[in-house]
Amino acid sequence: MTRRLPWLFRAASIPVLTIGLSIATAQDSDPDLLAGHPRESYRGVENLDAMEAALRKSMADQERHSFSRSWWRWDRLRCRYVDGGRVDEGALRILRAVFRGLILDRHRRLEAKGEGDLLYLFHTTLTGDRKESVLEVEGRRILRDVHGGGYHGGWGGAARMRIYEELANRKMLTAEEQERFRRIVHQSLEARFIDFKAKAQTANNHSFGNAGGVALALRLFPDDAPQAAGARAWIDRIWNHLAGFGDWTEWNYYPYGPIFLHGMVDIAEATGRIETDRDLINAVGRRCLGFVHGGGVRGNPNSGAPVRGDVAAVHADPWNVGYYDVETSARDGHFWYRLARHYKDPEYLWAAEQVALGGRPPDGRVPAAYQSAYNRRFAWFVERKIEPRVPASRAAVGLLSATNKKIPERLYLNSGRTPGQPFASFFLYDQKDEHLDNVSGHLYEFAANGAKFLHTSGKYNNVYGGDQLRGGGTGEESLDLLLVLHQRHPFPVHPDRRGDQRDFMRRGSIKHLPDAAVAQNNDAGDSFGQFAFDHYYGPGSRWIRRAVLTAEGYLVVADHYTGDPVLGTGYRAGPVWHLGVDENTRAGPREANWFDAPAFDHAWWQKEEQRILLYFHDDGHS
Repeated sequence: MTRRLPWLFRAASIPVLTIGLSIATAQDSDPDLLAGHPRESYRGVENLDAMEAALRKSMADQERHSFSRSWWRWDRLRCRYVDGGRVDEGALRILRAVFRGLILDRHRRLEAKGEGDLLYLFHTTLTGDRKESVLEVEGRRILRDVHGGGYHGGWGGAARMRIYEELANRKMLTAEEQERFRRIVHQSLEARFIDFKAKAQTANNHSFGNAGGVALALRLFPDDAPQAAGARAWIDRIWNHLAGFGDWTEWNYYPYGPIFLHGMVDIAEATGRIETDRDLINAVGRRCLGFVHGGGVRGNPNSGAPVRGDVAAVHADPWNVGYYDVETSARDGHFWYRLARHYKDPEYLWAAEQVALGGRPPDGRVPAAYQSAYNRRFAWFVERKIEPRVPASRAAVGLLSATNKKIPERLYLNSGRTPGQPFASFFLYDQKDEHLDNVSGHLYEFAANGAKFLHTSGKYNNVYGGDQLRGGGTGEESLDLLLVLHQRHPFPVHPDRRGDQRDFMRRGSIKHLPDAAVAQNNDAGDSFGQFAFDHYYGPGSRWIRRAVLTAEGYLVVADHYTGDPVLGTGYRAGPVWHLGVDENTRAGPREANWFDAPAFDHAWWQKEEQRILLYFHDDGHS
């Protein structure tokens, strides 16, 4: 069975009325001492003593808090204080209130119950119930978010250690408080909590997210730290795994990418690798830079990234509210901020602006609220006259481990990354991890004119347990690529999504053909790309996809599929495109070979509704 099938897409625009939004900010005169923390600024607060005391009590009174995620916003406040020249004394006082309430006062309360020795600040390799909310140590019960954060608890460890370091250096803690914290750190490193040879021993979000705090603890408290040698050996192991491969292999960018990437910077800062291993760090950074473009929208394999509906909230608090409405939305922008600051790199700064604020429109003109948010969020760069620079870009085969293994991972079609330019991305890598099964070959992003036309995804789409699909995207494993299905089923819906001996699973069998991967541009700004997979729905089969993205925003996709003889003539092959829907969308079969659909998402600056026209053409050969 051989078929050649081209598909044509075109972006269109329809004007709509837009309404301006005013920006509301928290005022220093706010009578509620607990409102809006961390605030935009603490300068001029007259009741700072009362505010610090109230916030400390509020934090201390919390029975539970997230050791893994709740500290990141406080670390950004510390960063804002430091990069702002350490002039906002109120910010430092607020950090002290949080630190005392959530750690020191919690420890005192647990001590009073005879449980002070059960508080731990980093991760633990102990196991317990399915969600690890109840663990046992030496026959005693410890609760997640009461005594510590479980296996993910170390994700906030580096933030806690940096805040402590700043408070101690600024003489904001008493000698007793510093000694108490040293004891908590030491007990957190004991073997009863952490076996440094257990669980993640390679480069992933678990190990790197947890290791930053441990690395900082060893630097700040080097004398007699429990398991110091074992902890350093573990950090060396996971770092050497990253260095040996030259990259890391997780593709759920939100939320796991920023967790890993911050951990990479945390470890590098604490161990001196930020300079000695700068080539490795920049190799990882440059690959991730390839995921970003100036279109004001975002697509990822197995990871959604919708534009936040209330952009005014981003402008009001750019340090804590990210442009993309994803889990812990400000984390990604802050990773790029940190990397840009370390290396004074204007292209990393450009990436930080894209994910923090959405980037600038094609004409470069932004409203006062946007410019104000930029000036406040990136004041450190503004003061040093470092301006964002758009990375040079053309059609390319993006490489995983670009300096070592040089594995084709993605296919990018574009003639640049300036605002509004057409941009399309395909995922090529054929090896899987636990968060990514059936996405090889996906067209995971098609954007133009400040709109996302194709692909939408979720955190755990296409993940299998045995032959069962699980996760929020169950059934989406065939979207935006070529589906082959026995004709006894109504194409494209398999009745149970499982397959049988006559419905071959793609998972674990397909093989990408690196030599077939091609990416080219012409002088007119058009892009061409090609990739191929063997054993695609059955041994011996081959799928070749070719695509052209024109400078005007036309995307033409042509599929060539050759089936294995076992398929015979009993199978159908064709693409399944995932389009947006609106009130005019009608379910069910139709005779027409074209579809008109709304865009999935729009950049903040795109005020006209963008639509896509999908046209199917079958060349008649089979």
